[in-house]
Parts: sequence; C-alpha cells; structure tokens
Amino acid sequence: MTHLEIAVCSLEDALQAEQGGADSIELSVDLAHDGLTPPLDMVAAVCRAMRIPTYVIVRPHARDFVYTDDDIEHILDHTHQFAALRVGGVVFGGHTAAHALDVMLIRRVAEAAGDVPVTVHRALDMCVDPDAALPALVGVVPRILTSGPARSAWEGREGLRRWVARYGSHFAFVAAGGITLERVRDLAAYTGVHTCHFGGAARTNGVVDADKVRALRERL
Repeated sequence: MTHLEIAVCSLEDALQAEQGGADSIELSVDLAHDGLTPPLDMVAAVCRAMRIPTYVIVRPHARDFVYTDDDIEHILDHTHQFAALRVGGVVFGGHTAAHALDVMLIRRVAEAAGDVPVTVHRALDMCVDPDAALPALVGVVPRILTSGPARSAWEGREGLRRWVARYGSHFAFVAAGGITLERVRDLAAYTGVHTCHFGGAARTNGVVDADKVRALRERL
C-alpha cells in the first residue's frame, strides 16, 4: 500500500492530517518558500500529540541550498535537538557552491541525527546531476523526497519510475510536488513510490482539511 504524507505547519494542521488518515506528516514553517525549519517548541508539541511519524524539515533559509559555516552550525544544532525529541525523521538537502548535491554535508547531518533517519528532499531535483547523486546517497540516508526530478511529480513520473526500479531496495521514495487527487492513484501505480506527499491538495483556505486528507487516503 502506498503511504500518505501531509505537509503541516502547525499543531492544528498535524491533528487534522492524523484525523484524516495520514500515515506521516512533514513539519515546517513558511510553505510558500517550500518549508523552513520550525521552532523547537512547535516540534515538541507536535511530537507529543502525534501517533504517526513526524518528519521535520531542517532548512535555515530559502535563498538557495548552499550553506555557510554559520548555517551549517545551526543545521547540525537543530538536527541534534530534533533527534533528542525522537522525531520520526529529519528532512534535509544541500548543494555545493557548484550546485552539486552536497553529500558530505548530508552525511554530517545523518551523523548528527544518530539513529533518527534522514530524508533528502527536493534539493536533489535541483542539483546539477541528480542521477549521479543518487548512488552516492546509498548507505547515507534511507529516504528520498522527489518529483522525479521535474517541476511536478506527474511531469517527473518517468524519472520516478526509473529511480524506484533501480534504487527502490536502497531508498523509500516519496513522490512530492503538485500531486492532485485526480492523478494520485495513477501516479502511485505507475511509479511504485512508497509514499505520496501532499501540500495544497490537502488544504482549504491554507490549512490542512481532514476531509481532503480522507479523500486522498481513500483514493490511494
């Protein structure tokens, strides 16, 4: 069965996602900029309330995925703090100055997270050579959130299908990016992804709607 993940930005969002039947949530703030690191007290409150895994984004700014030494210090500090809360996982991605995927930094984040798993997010899709980056992540992280790579998961379905076929024994793939209720069943069946991740399709007036989550659950 394909799992259902909902992007949330508050405790209320998280409760609505769980009520609607989500299998996991991804917690961040500022979804308009694709998600930034949430405050520690919010993460703690959500983790206390949830019975499903909470994956937490660690992303200090929305300028790009190239991080300074100061940024990296904050990234590692937040990762330690979130791991101590026993979150379901940490979600992270970074680029080198040449916009290749920064596997060395991702490895440092994975080490800081300890036994809390790390998901590499769509920084993979935006790096210069995603196909070359994927094998370098084998043994470093267990989970990849991606659109294929393409602008949306539906547009990237051929890439998703290819990656799942080739690397599905190494990573749990999470399809993300513009997935709609109407297309989710076909996307999941065609690609074989382990999880489908939703933002806008699960929301009404900007907040997570349990009824919309339930409809996505039923469609999957």
